[in-house]
Amino acid sequence: MGWKRLFRRKADQQRVDSPDENELPGDAPTGSQQPSAEISSEERLETARQHYREGKLAEAEAVCLDVLDRDGGHADAMHLLGVVCLGRGQLTQAEQWIRRAITLNDGIAAYHSNLGNVLGVQNRTEEAYQCFTQALRLDPENLGALSNASTALLSMGRAAEAKPLCLQILAIEPENADARLNLAAVYIEERDLEAAEAIAREGLAIQPENVELMVQLTSVLELLNKLDEAQSMIQRAETLQPGVGRISLLSGVVYRRRGNYERAAQRIRLAVSQGLSEDELVEAFNQLGLALDATGDAAEAFAAFERSNQLMKRVVGQQKADGSAYLREVDAVRRFFTREKFVELSETFATEDDLKPIFFVGFPRSGTTLMEQVFKSHPRLVTTEERSPLSAVRQHMRHSEGGYPKGLDNLTNVDMDRLRQYFRDFCQNTLGELGDRQVVDKLPLNIVHLGLAKLLFPQSRIIVALRDPRDACLSCFMQKFQVGPAMANFLELNTTGLAYASVMATWLHYRSLLEGSWKEYRYEDLVENFDDTVTRALDFMGVGWHEDIAGYRDAAKKRVITTPSYRDVTAPVTNRAVARWRNYEKEMISILPLLEPFVEKFGYQSE
Repeated sequence: MGWKRLFRRKADQQRVDSPDENELPGDAPTGSQQPSAEISSEERLETARQHYREGKLAEAEAVCLDVLDRDGGHADAMHLLGVVCLGRGQLTQAEQWIRRAITLNDGIAAYHSNLGNVLGVQNRTEEAYQCFTQALRLDPENLGALSNASTALLSMGRAAEAKPLCLQILAIEPENADARLNLAAVYIEERDLEAAEAIAREGLAIQPENVELMVQLTSVLELLNKLDEAQSMIQRAETLQPGVGRISLLSGVVYRRRGNYERAAQRIRLAVSQGLSEDELVEAFNQLGLALDATGDAAEAFAAFERSNQLMKRVVGQQKADGSAYLREVDAVRRFFTREKFVELSETFATEDDLKPIFFVGFPRSGTTLMEQVFKSHPRLVTTEERSPLSAVRQHMRHSEGGYPKGLDNLTNVDMDRLRQYFRDFCQNTLGELGDRQVVDKLPLNIVHLGLAKLLFPQSRIIVALRDPRDACLSCFMQKFQVGPAMANFLELNTTGLAYASVMATWLHYRSLLEGSWKEYRYEDLVENFDDTVTRALDFMGVGWHEDIAGYRDAAKKRVITTPSYRDVTAPVTNRAVARWRNYEKEMISILPLLEPFVEKFGYQSE
């Protein structure tokens, strides 16, 4: 679990905690100043700042209100009052006071930075980032704004933009711990776990008792499957700072990874009682569900998964949690690719191309990550790790006349050649020189877009992962995905069933259109008869078995696997997840009739 940084509740360091003597608030008039009394407003505010630094928030508030009684237009007093409210968690009042200060004087970097802090702890991340950006326009070396801007970018999935900010902080302040925490998160997003581990260790060498760095390093060690060292780091962190929820949560994750499921559940429940952020609670209840599932406590496990998914809905917001638009898109693609339309476009865009990619698809949680690690170990194959060139082409088409898929009717052969080149360029940029290796474009839900795949590369081959529809749907519901238009459907079991029916009906439609160019394999066969199932897939792909495949698990342990399966594919293959749905038959009763036609079609009716 790569921990995402949380916005700091404390205020901008330059302005409040240790103000620069050359930039003390109030050095220049900030409103209509009244003649000084025995003690000036600036002297009173310095007293308020000292109270704030000592944690005496009530006293700081009283002084600020007294200054405002004397000088109702004192922006620095309003700003400091907002900071005091932030320290108390009174976010509405904090925002109001700081916005009033900005109205009076919008040229102070700390005002914008602290408004960003207020918005950040309300999960108004985009607004917060804009505030930090404005603070940096006014003061490019404002460390608080730099740190929180990088945190906001990471929270929005924009690690590439966060990285230079982290490096800028370290150039200004080489021993800055926040910059190392965020830079480690950047490296995790870049799939460079060795760099993430190194930067966290470097930080701990400078600050040996920094618990946040310990937590981040533990997270990286868990991703690297260094579970013994991760456990030792957790114990060290708990000794220094006992009773911290996220440390207990990470301990529970490691215990679960090591197969101690009862201890894992105990630690996770402890973490919840100790206090976690909403994001961490999502992870906690998901991990609790996985631990309980492993002990056979299906009812409690299902309740934990439900709790995790409901919290996720609240975290991402109702709009992002609505997957109905994705279902409409799937139906539109299926309606567009009629047999007549596909034949017409195939004849129009017919071509021979040297690049003959393999499209590896299936409904999510059908074992595609496990098989991808097998393919990746073959020296004649290179896999995309869900950085799909087909998906990139499809997104590119959305900006063309008619969009996707209807815009295909407007394309010329020259246009299609450009799209093929776009696919090649994407492969080159993400995978490097291909040499004689074949590209395996792995993204499960590209199963919806195989019509486009075959128009681009008519000689391409398709590998389709199947799994018992009931197990596939249950597993999707049980996993913590990054919520997007498709994965939003997995937050509820009923919409998971609807998504399965829509997506796999589309595959059944393609089945008859793409005769001879596809091969299905079943997850159940993979775990029961690994060598034969893999061999058949490799033979269909035209590469055959290779001795390196035997070491795929050891190789996978050294890679960054970004799907929810990363904790499973490095473990020995077992059939523990086969027919898991039977433990949850009561909870799944509402979607079983919807899945029954697919159960029969894919040959699972007797299992």
